[in-house]
Amino acid sequence: MKKLVSLLLAAVMILSFAACSDNGGAVNTDVTPAEIEAAIAAALGDGYLATETVPEDELPSSPIGALDLAKLKSYVVKQSTVPALNLDQVAIVECEEGYADEAAAAFNESLAHSVGYIRQYPFGVAKVEGARIYKAGNIVIYVIAGASPSSDVSAEEEAKFAFGEYEKIDKAIKDVLGTLPENLAVIPEDSGSGRQGGLIGG
Repeated sequence: MKKLVSLLLAAVMILSFAACSDNGGAVNTDVTPAEIEAAIAAALGDGYLATETVPEDELPSSPIGALDLAKLKSYVVKQSTVPALNLDQVAIVECEEGYADEAAAAFNESLAHSVGYIRQYPFGVAKVEGARIYKAGNIVIYVIAGASPSSDVSAEEEAKFAFGEYEKIDKAIKDVLGTLPENLAVIPEDSGSGRQGGLIGG
């Protein structure tokens, strides 16, 4: 009898663990770029600085500038009010079938430019180096976002602060998509100039 109870308890625990796992990796395919962007904004609250929609005539210099807009079903592209001083950017696209990998690669090219820029004028390096690029089905997400710490913090403190902000972003994306995809962001190696953020995790 005890053996039977033990087996039943083990079975219940296995089923519980299975139920709690990221929906088995299933992605919510009904979500739109606008809904994902809204979830990120809500998660960051006042720390969400990418509040301005990028005007159509400025799209060529935005993260989706290298993309073929004809292959996008819908998109959202946001930036901060002063992009030269604050590199917060959120670009989320819904691609036509088979175009998501190319979109992710283009986002990585845009990220490389942002990383190069921020290392020359180091303010918020950890935030930029902690960027997220996620691909879930035909949805591709590019995020540099989060509140900024005070200017007198150390590089280590800045990195911890950015890590906390990206935890909020990751949770928001996971809640909307049903799973958190692999971060595809590729951070170029630092040549040694400028201050490195040394972001923890991600």
